[in-house]
Amino acid sequence: MLTKKEASELLTQFKGVTDRADTAIKKIGEIEQKGVSQIMKGAHDSFSTSRGDCDEKQAMRAFGCTHPAQLLKVNTAHPKFAHISAYHKGIVKEFKQTVDIARYTAQIFHGSPLDRIGESEKADTIARVKNITETYYGKNELLPRLKSFGSTVSGSGDEWVPTMLSSNYIEEYQIEPILEQRFQKINMPSNPYDQATQNSLKKARIIAENAQITDTNFGTSKLTFTAKKLGEHSILPEELTEDSAPDIMAAARDFVIQSQLRAVESALISGDDDGTHIDSDTQAAGADVAEKVWKGLRRQALANSSNGGTTDFTNAAVTETLLRKLRANMKKFGSKPDELLLIVGPVVYTQMLALPSVITVEKFGPMATILKGALAAYQAIPIVNSEHMREDLNASGVYDGVTTSRAGILLVNLKRWYLGIRRPIVVKAMQDLPYYDRFLLASYQRKDFQGFTQSATEVSVSYGINIAV
Repeated sequence: MLTKKEASELLTQFKGVTDRADTAIKKIGEIEQKGVSQIMKGAHDSFSTSRGDCDEKQAMRAFGCTHPAQLLKVNTAHPKFAHISAYHKGIVKEFKQTVDIARYTAQIFHGSPLDRIGESEKADTIARVKNITETYYGKNELLPRLKSFGSTVSGSGDEWVPTMLSSNYIEEYQIEPILEQRFQKINMPSNPYDQATQNSLKKARIIAENAQITDTNFGTSKLTFTAKKLGEHSILPEELTEDSAPDIMAAARDFVIQSQLRAVESALISGDDDGTHIDSDTQAAGADVAEKVWKGLRRQALANSSNGGTTDFTNAAVTETLLRKLRANMKKFGSKPDELLLIVGPVVYTQMLALPSVITVEKFGPMATILKGALAAYQAIPIVNSEHMREDLNASGVYDGVTTSRAGILLVNLKRWYLGIRRPIVVKAMQDLPYYDRFLLASYQRKDFQGFTQSATEVSVSYGINIAV
């Protein structure tokens, strides 16, 4: 049993411990409160300096640019930028659109030079608009964006703006097409342009000791690209005012760009320039429809039917057996799934969602269509679901206006087909004819589509026809 003195000493020691604990708890509380205050201050500073500033600078760094002028020449669709987020790519696209709208506003409302459409490429130019940042839109939309990228604004705005406007940055518009971006691009330094190709492969031969090997020719050929011009325009009404014009011009700009993208995608699938189009309704539509600009994949495969260019699906839905036959008909050109692409329409795509090998979890794992409701690839072959893949055809795979209850499917080897680009999409502002008090936004591009000639030894596009829908 403790004595009175021992108990008193023990209580004194306990009190000292509790006092020190109270002091420690108090200090911990002060530290925590200080940390919260610092976090709140940092958040406040972040919001007060505008979140967009940080994001736009991050976007510029992500693309390896030190000045926003350099962003105008960046094509975010390039494979080398695949690792960059869609969010940061979107920031760059919005910046380019702002530059466009600022230019149109200066041209239409402030007397800046208009773009020209000439008979020659030299005369066909985009005007250099020097007062692009002096308009209401330029001051309130473009200049803040320039500053958010960290640009130094001097005088009426960065002097690089009027000098950097050219078709260089228009390549950005090619990011949107689903099908077009899958094909290899060839820049055409001239028109026409010949691209050298190899058309035969050789094997090494046996030779005796000290004997001379006989010569053999290295098989070469060429693809000739002849660029064709596609154009579209949107009317800007005379009632435009500067306050409402940017929204209208942005919509018109999107309209003329998307029309170009749709034209190329449809022509890649259903193009035919032979004079009599494979589809009777296209033949009757007139000489200027985009589907008459070059020979597309359906046309190329149909012309090679006797060599396996087409596969009859016998008026039935898509089956795995017929898909294998479609691929087998391509012979060596169908052997590597990473070189292939399946092009289908919406109904055929829905049929593929129900294929036995992809619908269940035990067969297709977590990507099973019963879970995802979507199918990005079949047997490692990517799928493009295009509205331009016709599903109103007859049993022969063409439109005749009589039988319209069949669809098709295309399997193409992307290594054997090329999209030649003489000029990417260009959007221009111009005045309509003199007796119209209005302006036009017009879009133009010059391209060609070529591939290896289809034959018994070259089946690099295979067309499944007579699919029931």
